[in-house]
Amino acid sequence: MKKLLTFALLLGLSLSLAACGAAQKSDIAIGQALYKDGKCADAQPYLDSTIQNPEQITDLGLAYYLKGKCAEEAGNLPSAYANYYATKVVACYSVDHDTQINLNTYGRAEFCEQIIPKMLEQMAPKIGAEKVEAIRAKVDKHLEDRYLQQFYKKQ
Repeated sequence: MKKLLTFALLLGLSLSLAACGAAQKSDIAIGQALYKDGKCADAQPYLDSTIQNPEQITDLGLAYYLKGKCAEEAGNLPSAYANYYATKVVACYSVDHDTQINLNTYGRAEFCEQIIPKMLEQMAPKIGAEKVEAIRAKVDKHLEDRYLQQFYKKQ
């Protein structure tokens, strides 16, 4: 009887811990929910955390995109441009290295080839050509050094 009670207790504890782990939201999910609620300042730490340690390349792209939206809404066009450009680079990289083609691949391709480039094109004159080139160079170097090789090696 004592063994059965111990087993039941351990099983209940294991199930409780598993349920807690499954209910945990990722940083990107929390950041996205805060952004949707109009709380960009509160979303920033979660987006930054996702950028520092992305689980998937799509999380990285989404975090940069949301940071770009927040920066644009705050009127910080250079920061918005940098984050949108990072989104474009990540989306294009993801499409180029996708091993399974599905509807998400087509969505990322449209983001990469049409949506984000149009946003960048509209923003560039307000920032200035010289500053845009500096932003692009900085973002390209950072992404190549920090992330893209990491995800390329995983595939």
